[in-house]
Amino acid sequence: MEPSDLLDRARAHAKDPADPLETLTAAIALGAELGSGADALLDLAVRQARDAGVSWTAIGERFGFSRRSPRRRFTPAFAHRHLANRRRRLDASCSFCRRPPGPRVRMVHGEAGRICEKCVALATDIVAGLARRT
Repeated sequence: MEPSDLLDRARAHAKDPADPLETLTAAIALGAELGSGADALLDLAVRQARDAGVSWTAIGERFGFSRRSPRRRFTPAFAHRHLANRRRRLDASCSFCRRPPGPRVRMVHGEAGRICEKCVALATDIVAGLARRT
């Protein structure tokens, strides 16, 4: 079923179909029944409420959490930027210990990854120990 059809179904179950917050409440209840596939319905209901001028605080109260949480969840630009920054930090960190780069962290860069100075020292000790055993 399409999200717009589900939103119409939620609107039909709302106490006041003209009120976007009531529609959002009905969409939350319907989403709990649906389980999977509810995200598209909730995204559409939140977008409609925001287009109608409803504040993030009021939307958060319907979900039962703070003002910042719905904004982070339902704002695609924020979520995309957050994931892109996280991916960039992980890509620049040590491939072995995930230590992030910094002014005092030296990294050796290779084709497939990076290794920090602490991991290089640890690897040197391991190889030296293996060489002593043989």
